[in-house]
Amino acid sequence: MFTNFDIKNTKFDTDTIERFSQYDYYRNLYDGDFNKAFSSTVLKIRKRYPLDNTTAQSLININLFWALTDFFKGFLTNQGITVNVDDDLQDEWDEIAKNNNFISVLKEVYIDNSRFGNGLFKVALENGKAKIFSICPDCWIPVFNQGNLNDIAGHILVYPLEINENGVKKEYKKVEKHHKGYVENEIWTANNGTFGRLLDEDEMAEFNTPMVDDFSEYWNDFLVFPTKNSTESDSYFGESDYKRCKSIVEEIMLTISQNSKIINRHANPKLAGSEQNLEMNPITNERIFPDSDFLKVGTDGIKPEYITADLQADAIAKHIETLTQFFYILTKTPPQAYGLDISGNMSGESLRKIFIAALSKVDDIKQVSFTSTIQNVVSCAMALNSTPVKSVNIAWGEPIPADYSELVNTENSRVAAGTQSKLTTIMTLDNVSEEDAMAEMERMELERADKMSLKEALEQMKQENSKDFESDTDKVDDAQNNPII
Repeated sequence: MFTNFDIKNTKFDTDTIERFSQYDYYRNLYDGDFNKAFSSTVLKIRKRYPLDNTTAQSLININLFWALTDFFKGFLTNQGITVNVDDDLQDEWDEIAKNNNFISVLKEVYIDNSRFGNGLFKVALENGKAKIFSICPDCWIPVFNQGNLNDIAGHILVYPLEINENGVKKEYKKVEKHHKGYVENEIWTANNGTFGRLLDEDEMAEFNTPMVDDFSEYWNDFLVFPTKNSTESDSYFGESDYKRCKSIVEEIMLTISQNSKIINRHANPKLAGSEQNLEMNPITNERIFPDSDFLKVGTDGIKPEYITADLQADAIAKHIETLTQFFYILTKTPPQAYGLDISGNMSGESLRKIFIAALSKVDDIKQVSFTSTIQNVVSCAMALNSTPVKSVNIAWGEPIPADYSELVNTENSRVAAGTQSKLTTIMTLDNVSEEDAMAEMERMELERADKMSLKEALEQMKQENSKDFESDTDKVDDAQNNPII
């Protein structure tokens, strides 16, 4: 670990080197570059199955790593996130969030958090406006006070720079040393990734980079805000979502790829039989079987038959199913997360039972890092915007929206049982204020009164028609009893 800000003369420790190496490995998994990620396995396959002997792929790319990250990214963010600050400053934050496309930045940070185990928000002040963006953790080195994992002295960010000068590409390294209230900036010449000479102030001015950015009058804390997956007490860095399941995914890919090669090899099976099954070539006097492979076996009388492979399809399917079950367990995802085993219309309650492990993981993601980190990011952005806030509240959307029909039945049951008023029911179902709910109830009463008036009018008309009918009947009877001669 780093305990000082001397980036050039401090030798990278084993843990830091391994962390950056793991970041490259997990990036290859997410990008689906399995020839690099599983290079030793691919090499063994190619030795056994040379590419010129088969048209099947060495290793079929089944990128379950990307699918896993993409699922939880959507599960966490697709229902939106509401950030509430002081009422008089809410419009200011909404403008900052809009200008920075905050939900997009949040998704970017989550992708890094999933694949690397860590993500980074960074806030800056550019042209008098607060900027919020994501930083890949492969350039991030935290600095600890006296090696204490719980005491952060600052953060170092190292960016590679390439400048074309007169057609010649020159390499530089930009170093940001983040302290509470200010940032030290350095630019070094570089050669094959190693540090060279430190540029002076005049040379740095050509890069529009001051030596010190002092923002302490606005915000007296760091501008870098790390997030992390759950981790142990003896480690500062989070674990990648891929760490526990990478061997399972590799085995799934290997099993499917091997079976693909077997099927590919036997796609054009050979025919076996006796020589008498062949056709005679009158020119060469040789017996041949045109346009196909033929293996001569036995003597005359052997029935010709194709040689096919016993693929043991049931055993293979069972093996793949077992592997995928382990994948679901280790990643806390059900098959339905990937569009599988979906049948009929499932209620909200049944979906919650299916996704119970995934929901618990999403809650863990929110609680462990994202909620508190976003609160700090918002507070920092508002402070740099010269509109500091006293409170920041985060409201996440529900990963599985409430089933409206179930909610209606529950609310109506409570009204019928006398445990809840109609007013509260309207407020809950329609998500309106008490005033709007009262207005709705008044409209309902008017409609009910109108229906009663209409019913009374119809009843009166019915009675009048009945009287008229009786009167006409009496007249007919009188006419029959007293005929006019």
